Amino acid sequence: MAGASITLRSLARQRDGRPVLRGVSMDVAAGEWFALLGPSGSGKSTLLRLIAGLDRPDAGQVQVDGRVGMVFQDLALWPYMSVEEHVSGRPDLLERLDIAAHARKRPHELSGGERQRLALARALASRPRVLLLDEPFSGLDPMLRRTLADVLAEIHRADGLTTVYVSHYLEAPVARASRVALLREGSIEQVGTLAELRTSPASEWVAAFVADEAGVER
Repeated sequence: MAGASITLRSLARQRDGRPVLRGVSMDVAAGEWFALLGPSGSGKSTLLRLIAGLDRPDAGQVQVDGRVGMVFQDLALWPYMSVEEHVSGRPDLLERLDIAAHARKRPHELSGGERQRLALARALASRPRVLLLDEPFSGLDPMLRRTLADVLAEIHRADGLTTVYVSHYLEAPVARASRVALLREGSIEQVGTLAELRTSPASEWVAAFVADEAGVER
């Protein structure tokens, strides 16, 4: 099943009277690998939750042309359910993500990387057209993050998914994105390829944020 397009128009969201998102508009093409990048507190997770339909904007519109699967920052695995129970009768996903040998285990019996794979398998179990990932590899060592980025890239390519990856720094999945949206204090500073953001930054803030080449994991 092909990926779905995402359209956001003038999204605004407040929490406790404080603006979290300020008039965010952008488009993500069907089948695109897109990254949302920005410092902590810039509104990335809130924007992802609006796309997923887990929250509602105070103003603006969200249009997603298809089912959405999401991997949360804390993974949100169910502690008393086995690995196989998490994927709702999709043992093929356990084979595909190399965790079939752990099918009877509970999340606390898995390694960090195995839990990440399980969270990804669960997100794919509903056969989504859009896959949203909220800093899913935080806390893992760089080598494991690169390995899981390769796994994610293969799934994205093979399934034709629209993938939106959120991070606060230039890690491997961000470097793979066809385009990146930089968020700052609830507003989009710039959207483009990493090369465009580096060679033609829209502001001094963008230039400073993407200047550190060493921050990108390959």
